[in-house]
Amino acid sequence: MVQSRAGEDENGASNLKHVRKLTAPLSAVFLILVAGFAFTHLQAKTEYPPPILDPEFNLWGSNPTLGGKTPMVWELEYEKSVGDQILLQETVTADKKALEIQIFQDGSDDNLTYVRLGQTIEGIRARALFDEEVGIWVLLQASCACKGPISGQGSIFEIETNDGTHTLDFLFVETAAEVSISPSHRTIFLQTPMGEWGYHSIDLVGQYRNAQWKPPDRISLSIVFSASGSATGWHTAYVHGFSVTKKTTLDPMRQHDTMFSSLSTTTLGALYALDQCTDPSQETYLSGIRSSGTLNGVCHKGLIVDCRELGRSA
Repeated sequence: MVQSRAGEDENGASNLKHVRKLTAPLSAVFLILVAGFAFTHLQAKTEYPPPILDPEFNLWGSNPTLGGKTPMVWELEYEKSVGDQILLQETVTADKKALEIQIFQDGSDDNLTYVRLGQTIEGIRARALFDEEVGIWVLLQASCACKGPISGQGSIFEIETNDGTHTLDFLFVETAAEVSISPSHRTIFLQTPMGEWGYHSIDLVGQYRNAQWKPPDRISLSIVFSASGSATGWHTAYVHGFSVTKKTTLDPMRQHDTMFSSLSTTTLGALYALDQCTDPSQETYLSGIRSSGTLNGVCHKGLIVDCRELGRSA
């Protein structure tokens, strides 16, 4: 009886060891399969961050300094004198949800009161910003002190971009004016009706092209609202949000970079980056992965070609 029980114990231990030996490889295989599926899923659903983060100001955090809340993603900078006030809040005006920016200028000195909300855009987000249509909805209110146009009361409402060398100022004004130009600074006046929502295109690509500036890999985008020391009273501006949409036709100076970037991240079939080609019979490869199949190639001139069977090394 004792021997039989001992034999059973030995068999049980042997079986347990056998199970343990099998469990380790099976666990490893399971983890490899899970990792493989996860990798495939991520590759198939690769998404980059949008060029402008939180473009409609949905994320807010507390800011005791200003006695309320401020947008979380947007970096806040402001300057005011002791008697001046700055207020940022979520609101709904004229049937649109909006960021409300209020400045109270007490007029006790000549100092400018301003608030700036900005973010730095770099890398692939900066390239996307120049490859897509950027627009903004804004609304201007008259000054409570003078009940006149806010643009005529020493207040300035604008979108500013700065790449460290070049600055663009898109000013929202009642009266249109010619673009003000200097070697590193351009001011664009966007005619905006008072007291109603207006939509404007922020044409970064066009302005950079006209100025013959190279599109940057890093740029800051800011909303700036300010009131001079003589502009006493309340000044209010609203931003419904930014829109960033795909262009139907890419700007030529960004077209090649965008096409190459899109092609080099493709995971379907054979992957080849084409340096240049003029027709389907001419195939010049910059780099690639050897694979069989077909793939539409992109020329540096923007010509879409069928590169047919790709079965040889690059």
